[in-house]
Amino acid sequence: MYKLYNVKRWGSISAHLVLEELEVPYQNVWLTAEQVRAPEFREISPLGLIPALGLSDGRAIAESAAIVAFLTDSHPDKGLAPPIGSDDHAQYLSLLVFMAVNLYPSINLAFDGGPLAETEEQNAAIRRKGGQHSLGVFDILENRLAEDGPFLLGDNYSAADIYLFMLTLWAYPSERAVLERYPHIAKVAEHVRKRPRLKAALDAHGALAVQTAEAA
Repeated sequence: MYKLYNVKRWGSISAHLVLEELEVPYQNVWLTAEQVRAPEFREISPLGLIPALGLSDGRAIAESAAIVAFLTDSHPDKGLAPPIGSDDHAQYLSLLVFMAVNLYPSINLAFDGGPLAETEEQNAAIRRKGGQHSLGVFDILENRLAEDGPFLLGDNYSAADIYLFMLTLWAYPSERAVLERYPHIAKVAEHVRKRPRLKAALDAHGALAVQTAEAA
């Protein structure tokens, strides 16, 4: 059985929703921010990153995109990803990694450039640049959906759409602002929110409704 180390509205939400879609047994371990920072959790996730997924042999893996890809590839009969080895599967993996390495960190920097800044002025500049970069990446995803949608893989809903939905929750300057700016991305987010299997998990993360809070 899988064990998901989970924090509400953090990066574990994508893995949480995928597990619910797959309808496979798993243990959900809710953590607080303080517990994530504890040395004990570093033994599971060396950088103290959420999510982490405990495997059946007692080991664990980190990195949200890797966890999502592992889960969908481990349960191909559930249809949350294209067949392994297909050209569509290559596109699926590429999209997950594209969002994980280009959009996820830029959104983080848009709200807090502190890890890369030495002064408040640098922090402000990094946040500004992070926000601009995140919108540029959303532009690319919006254009893809406009041309080949309604989902990231065309007519087929996949875990890549769940991953995109997760990133809209934290979008700069706000979730609502980004969904209003990108109507095709908004349709993907709406589809995820309407899926019956996901209602309880979305509610647990406080993600059933669009939020309007903007970056300070």
